[in-house]
Amino acid sequence: MLKTVTILSLLTVVVIPSAFAAEVPDWIKNNAGWWADGTIDDSSFVSGIEWLVSNGIIEVPSTAVSGTAESTIPGWVKNTAGWWSGNQISDDDFVNAIQHLIKVGIMAVPQAEQTAPEKPTYSSSADSGLAADASKLKSDLVKCKDLDRGSEVFMCESSIKEKLSIIEYMMKSEKHELGPVHMYYKPSKVTITPEGNSIVELVLGFKNTDTQNRSVYCSGPSSCNFELTDGKKSWVYSANDIPTGRLEMKPDTIHEVKFTFGPPGQRHLDRWHYDASSEYFLKINESYAKYSLPLKLTVE
Repeated sequence: MLKTVTILSLLTVVVIPSAFAAEVPDWIKNNAGWWADGTIDDSSFVSGIEWLVSNGIIEVPSTAVSGTAESTIPGWVKNTAGWWSGNQISDDDFVNAIQHLIKVGIMAVPQAEQTAPEKPTYSSSADSGLAADASKLKSDLVKCKDLDRGSEVFMCESSIKEKLSIIEYMMKSEKHELGPVHMYYKPSKVTITPEGNSIVELVLGFKNTDTQNRSVYCSGPSSCNFELTDGKKSWVYSANDIPTGRLEMKPDTIHEVKFTFGPPGQRHLDRWHYDASSEYFLKINESYAKYSLPLKLTVE
């Protein structure tokens, strides 16, 4: 089934002088070829194109969507993707095909101006909302003892202790406001292995303060809204605990996500090496906010 993204703006097909504003990663052409021959589905292909647009590699002008909507991808678009992956047609030809999908409403992407500006950082130890949540959970934890069966007590306590652990982490962290989503971060320790590999695990707390669902999106190393950067070069994660590629956060819920950066699973990807003289950031490119989280790293 084709993946459809919430339409935050109205877009159309316009041939632009420079279709690609940056060098196109090889994996995008691979995806186009695999999609053309049926190796990957429509959803996987669309995710890759969304990444290109959201990262400014494909420039899409804002205007009205065509009144004629379509629900399936035309065959000629797949043919174009296959030809482009084989370098038989130009980047502009490929972009025109992608822009057709946007024009007819099959695919839509958020515009940069809709994202929230960066917010100041501050300690969350005095956050009255978190304190109230922690107090309620502790009270609920005591009530678990009143249940009849030992298994019921165990399940009740396990669920509450997990939530309480996340909130207590948040209360000891710095809070960063990403639009309606509040993110919590504590300094991280870098491990240097005997083989010389640098590994760091970033533990992030999230609270959705919005009235609608928000998500943390990362379906694979090459299609992820989170990356490590020093401002000049970026590295993809080597592991994370997002189970299905998109953590859907309901209103007024809390979540914990762990990203590990180190030796990548795919050998062709760049390997990160910690440099104490460099300043590192976690670059976030979600639909509700673009943000560079300053990382505080020390060697373990």
